[in-house]
Amino acid sequence: MRPSRIFRWIVRIFLLIFTLSLSAVSLLGGFSAVTVLDPDSYSINIPDGPPVANFDLSNPSNMSIFVPFNITNVGVYDLTDMELSFQIVMNYSENDPPINSSRLVQIFNKTINYGNILHGELLKSNFSGIGADGFILADIPTPVEVDFTHPLIFFANFTFSASYSLNLYRFEVKIINLSLGP
Repeated sequence: MRPSRIFRWIVRIFLLIFTLSLSAVSLLGGFSAVTVLDPDSYSINIPDGPPVANFDLSNPSNMSIFVPFNITNVGVYDLTDMELSFQIVMNYSENDPPINSSRLVQIFNKTINYGNILHGELLKSNFSGIGADGFILADIPTPVEVDFTHPLIFFANFTFSASYSLNLYRFEVKIINLSLGP
């Protein structure tokens, strides 16, 4: 047998083993990512308790929100570049004519990058915003603009995103229109 033929067989075997190992890493990483997002594991708890909010329209600079959360990395790989985004939308009836008209206004928007959560670790924290730190003060209506005979309704949107399995997967979990009460 010629040396060139032996060399080609060695390269082919190497490429086969390399391809199979990369496929195995991808499949196991995908399976592990599914275990992180499994709803029965309770590894992502947003919110992890009742949010505490102060929506005082007469003094918007003192408005505040605190949302407790915890995220446990139950997968095999680290969660990297983990971000949590939070928005609050306010629905109110206008005091000006036409009567019974309502407006939706986004009054809060904030994103925080928490970095990496290592395999098996827990991140337990509070997502918070006070005054101009997250609240969009220019969009908050004054008490004169609001018809208080109709209830004020606040909705929250959460977005949790992270990379996983050596940054092969990027996923996003959204909670849309979570009522924060009237």
